[in-house]
Amino acid sequence: MNERKRLVHKVLYLLGVAALLVPIAMLSAPGITDAAGNLVRGGTLARIRHDNQLSQANLGEIDPASETVKLATLGLRGVAVNILWNRAREFQKTENWTALSATCEQIRKLQPNFITVWEFQGWNLAYNVSVEFDDYRDRFRWVMRGIDFLKEGTRYNENEPKLLWYLAWIIGQKIGRADEHVQYRRLFKADDEFHGDTPLSQRDNWLVGQRWFKVAEEAVDVHGKPLRGKSPLIFYSDSAMCQMNYAETIEEEGTFGEVAKNAWKRANEMWTDFGNRDIATTYNLSIRLNDRERHEAAAKKSMDEMMKLVPEGLPEKMHEERVAKLSPREQAALNTPPDKRTAEQFEMMYAIDEKVKINASDIANRLEGDDRVKALQLAEAARESENLAGIVDRYREIVNFDYWRLRAEMERTDNALAARRAIYQANQDFEQARIAESVKLFEEGFAKWRAVFDEFPKLLGENTITEDLADHIKTYIRNLEQLERKLPDDFILRDVLEKEQERMDEPPPVDQTEASEEKLRELGVPDAGDVQEP
Repeated sequence: MNERKRLVHKVLYLLGVAALLVPIAMLSAPGITDAAGNLVRGGTLARIRHDNQLSQANLGEIDPASETVKLATLGLRGVAVNILWNRAREFQKTENWTALSATCEQIRKLQPNFITVWEFQGWNLAYNVSVEFDDYRDRFRWVMRGIDFLKEGTRYNENEPKLLWYLAWIIGQKIGRADEHVQYRRLFKADDEFHGDTPLSQRDNWLVGQRWFKVAEEAVDVHGKPLRGKSPLIFYSDSAMCQMNYAETIEEEGTFGEVAKNAWKRANEMWTDFGNRDIATTYNLSIRLNDRERHEAAAKKSMDEMMKLVPEGLPEKMHEERVAKLSPREQAALNTPPDKRTAEQFEMMYAIDEKVKINASDIANRLEGDDRVKALQLAEAARESENLAGIVDRYREIVNFDYWRLRAEMERTDNALAARRAIYQANQDFEQARIAESVKLFEEGFAKWRAVFDEFPKLLGENTITEDLADHIKTYIRNLEQLERKLPDDFILRDVLEKEQERMDEPPPVDQTEASEEKLRELGVPDAGDVQEP
């Protein structure tokens, strides 16, 4: 009897297994695609992988060696990866660079679609490992290993925006901002293995970085890839900023004329395009950075239309009514001049301002009949436009939008180009001890900068420009001292020194006509030997 029961149980188990094979086959049947890549037939899982682009073929290039290594771990891939990560750290500590490279390659084969692997190791090689070498050529080679590692990652993870962005960022920032950026930029341009047939004029690290940023944008805009872990505002600003950095850098290296002018013109065009792009925000709406002025104009138009319906003197009357409702202490604080208010009165003012403030809806509600209805509609339209303008303004501040837009407009003017050329040549003459020639060129450059500030007065308050100019003024004063001359009383860029003085929140020197290196240092001008991190 027991034998019979066991036999029945075995038959039932076999029937159960056979029954389970049917749904398993329906779920996991391999997908078959036609020549156009469309799924012809396949199981449910194959269809899900195809629709969501989750298969290895959708993610990027398939590496047979990588697939073999993953199979060889017999399901212990996670354990193997952890061991290799620890080994990589140990090899880095002991400066065993050959073993480190081999270990990174093993990690890559085990986790080809784990983006963090490519990001971390690319950054590690370019930033951490490279600095361990004394010769800048060796450092550059490890920077390029990090870049090549990231570039390889884009093959196995096609159209992955985050990885493409990271590759672009390291090409631009590491090559262009490192202490050895002069040498790095030269070596990068000469790297035929990396650039292939790319013309020499297009091998600038900022231009190469810009092209990779554009590929990252295309992955999102054209291929519909999600932008994971990146702010859309920052993500879409980087390609235009690469062009800004390119234009700025070639001028620092002595390239002017039409080349520099066209570079800044292109930067201005790209920044305008960036401003016209729809940017998703945390306010559950999209904005365009160029639209702030349009929203402000719309708000003003609505307010002007509403005020045509308002009886003369009504806003003033409403204000007086609200002031009358304040307590005697509040009225005293309100009527006291700001420079004579006590600490307690200053604390009271925020609440007082809220009590006496009159907005458009308050005014509209005092009207009657059809005028009231129309005024309320206009007040709401004005409020919405003002709110949009405020959101755009906050997002502009994050990327310093107004400054770079104005800067790109300014830099492509003839006065700005002439100013930078003259100052550059003046510094070259100073290094060659051609003092008289240097002084003359500095004065020509300062005169052109005066014309620039007269045309773009807002730039006078920008620290980046005034600090740079203050440094040049210091060199100019060194020249004057060698000629036994002093900074003239009517120095044409005196206001630049004053702005630097205000920025440092220091009192003006007693006698600015006797400015020296020490006095300029008091104004916040760095020493010539200082290396300032951008």
